[in-house]
Amino acid sequence: MKNDQGSIFYRLLRIRAFIVISLALIVMLAGGWVFIQSDYYHDVKKNLKLFGELYKYIADRYVEEVHPHELMRAGIDGMLERLDPYTVFYEGEESGDLDVLMTGQYGGIGISIGMKKSNITVISTMDGSPAQRAGIRPGDRIIAVDGISAQNMRLEQLSLKVKGEPGTELILTIQRDITPEPVDFRLKREIILVDNISYSGYVAPGIGYVRLSRFSKTATTDLMKSLQEMKRDSLRGIILDLRGNSGGMLDAAVDIANFFIRKGERITYTKGKTLESARYYDAVYEPVLEKILLAVLVDGGSASASEIVAGAVQDLDRGVIIGVQTFGKGLVQTVYPIHDKSMLKITTAKYYTPSGRCIQKEQYPFKRVQRKSAADRDDEGKDDLDADNVTKEDTLLRLERQMFFTKNRRPVYASGGVTPDIEIRPDTLTAYHADILKQGFLFDFATHFVSRHPVMDSGFVFHDSVMAQFDAYVASRKYLYRSSAEKELVQFRRIFEQEGAVKLVSKEFQSLETVILAMKEKQLAQKKTAIAQAIELELAGRYFGNKNRIRRSFAYDRVLREAVSVLNDSARYGRLLGRK
Repeated sequence: MKNDQGSIFYRLLRIRAFIVISLALIVMLAGGWVFIQSDYYHDVKKNLKLFGELYKYIADRYVEEVHPHELMRAGIDGMLERLDPYTVFYEGEESGDLDVLMTGQYGGIGISIGMKKSNITVISTMDGSPAQRAGIRPGDRIIAVDGISAQNMRLEQLSLKVKGEPGTELILTIQRDITPEPVDFRLKREIILVDNISYSGYVAPGIGYVRLSRFSKTATTDLMKSLQEMKRDSLRGIILDLRGNSGGMLDAAVDIANFFIRKGERITYTKGKTLESARYYDAVYEPVLEKILLAVLVDGGSASASEIVAGAVQDLDRGVIIGVQTFGKGLVQTVYPIHDKSMLKITTAKYYTPSGRCIQKEQYPFKRVQRKSAADRDDEGKDDLDADNVTKEDTLLRLERQMFFTKNRRPVYASGGVTPDIEIRPDTLTAYHADILKQGFLFDFATHFVSRHPVMDSGFVFHDSVMAQFDAYVASRKYLYRSSAEKELVQFRRIFEQEGAVKLVSKEFQSLETVILAMKEKQLAQKKTAIAQAIELELAGRYFGNKNRIRRSFAYDRVLREAVSVLNDSARYGRLLGRK
């Protein structure tokens, strides 16, 4: 009995000692944390004061007059240069488009614009938009808005002038090659709904297809409508095409993933510096398409919100991912309002797939790309995920390749982006085709062709005669294609000319020229099919709208054909997902 009491006594002493030590550690850690936090915010306060003093002295005493606003903006831009390229400050009217993804709509006329040869040019018109109904076409050059010349306007300036309150009017002055005088178009602004889904419909018996182009607030509703139009009861499989989809709202990505993923399963989670940034996103509804076979198409342009959906589908073995590795953007941005209608979109967290993979491919050690204005982008929204403003010039530091496992114990890797289950690399462009695209000849020829053939029968079929017209058009532009071998030979000949020895090797040069010419002719012959397809699709879009262009592209889409094949082979589908 005494031994038992002694044993209990010593256990109580040990427990008491453990409690005392634990409390001491907690106090020490808490004190350290308070010290660290206090020290950190003291540093922030001190540097804010330093920045303010410097700003005041420069603005007041610099030898030449300094514009206070420009000086402050330079300071802000310099500060942001030290961060990742997704953290952006939108000032005043620049933030006017920041609610496009939040509301899924804006007031405008439904055009997309870009710069071509220093001219602001219509790149596309939205199907059924005021611009399209009025007859504005891709390739039209905008020379004035409401009588104000667009010659020296930036794209974002013109975009802000074109957008406005629905019901208000504007006059767009257009110049076309075929008309000597500019033409005024009087247009009434309407509510333009953001087009989340570029195309939906059947691509094979029982196989539905949806091309999701962005994740705005209305993307979930639009997807539901598309599925209802396809009559879900007759669907055996669905292809979700996320190629080229650079992102949007995190909540929209989670909701769309929930169409396929069971209630209660983890879709993604985020972690950052603050407790607020740690969030978990689970499927909260029963899936609309729980038992339907699923293929998700991805490419290097699939980023952020697209990668959340693809990563969740892959980690949970819910469907097959087909295409090439995705972009690799695993950062979350949150938009904070600043005074005078300004906004700060700041990276607040990283997101992770259900298996724990971080998709982020690149680290940004103080190197950024040029800031783009909100008017050029459709990436706005709270908890924003978008990769449009990142280029290949960003410094790339690849993370160590880590292995994770899917629900069925298939190995997957955190190597930057989502690696597809079936990889299908796109066809490599010939040097000629790439140069034609770089010169903008496909777009310009389509503009030229439509101006001379304003009406086309709906049964339009591409003929060799159109290709012949394209070749004639390129020749009329005084374009002469030189292969890389030709360019090298010219440089080589100059060296011999400078040395005065070109005559000694004239026969060798003639032989090389013959071989190179034969190689060039072969390359030009190879280009015909690919360029003919590109011209056909461009013209289909010009005459019959974007949906017709997409529908025609299915005939040339190897990735889509592979998806249909997999969904029609349930045994192969199961093997790819690790099912026993």
